[in-house]
Amino acid sequence: MSENFKKMSKTRQRTENKLLKATEELLDLNGYKELDVKTITNLARVSYGTFYNYFSSIEEIHERIVKEKVSEVATQLRNSAQGIQSPLNRAFFGWYMSLKLFSNDPSAGWIIERPEVINEVWKNTAEEMQEGLVIEAIKGGEIPGSEIDTLLHFRKARDTMRAGYVTVLEKVINGQTAEKAFYDYMTTLNLFNLEPKKVEAILDEVLNESAKLTRSI
Repeated sequence: MSENFKKMSKTRQRTENKLLKATEELLDLNGYKELDVKTITNLARVSYGTFYNYFSSIEEIHERIVKEKVSEVATQLRNSAQGIQSPLNRAFFGWYMSLKLFSNDPSAGWIIERPEVINEVWKNTAEEMQEGLVIEAIKGGEIPGSEIDTLLHFRKARDTMRAGYVTVLEKVINGQTAEKAFYDYMTTLNLFNLEPKKVEAILDEVLNESAKLTRSI
């Protein structure tokens, strides 16, 4: 790789980062409905046309920011959740934090209006990890039933849970606490056909543990 190419690549990365940083700052300041290319490029101190060398639209740069937030938190969760011994509890912890992540975020309204975007992001970012925890929980006896049947049931229920994510998030931005919204939804959904008392006990443990762990995230 030539030196000129390296310099161009670094310059391109710096410019892209400027645009992303400016967009995040504007989201925090004004919310997603006020975003526009001119304001972003002015804050990033690049020309208006430069924006379109990196992103095709406001939608694309906003989606990129959401994806990067999810990716960053997913990495943090993998590390922090290791303190939770139960694989099943770790799975529930991840689902709770996926709600908590956007419960007080300026992109929450944008996500609610575009459920297909966040569903795809979670699918690509955390699905494999979550399914691995479920399999571990089945093998460890935390979830009763045969591995194949329970896993198939979980996959169907997971689609329902994913579809309901924006509904629960909407309740949170309308004033309900993330803890209550999550607790109510998960006890109703009951992903693994567990005894209601067992589900409630797991959720209590997860919410108590998350209060400790999230201080380090």
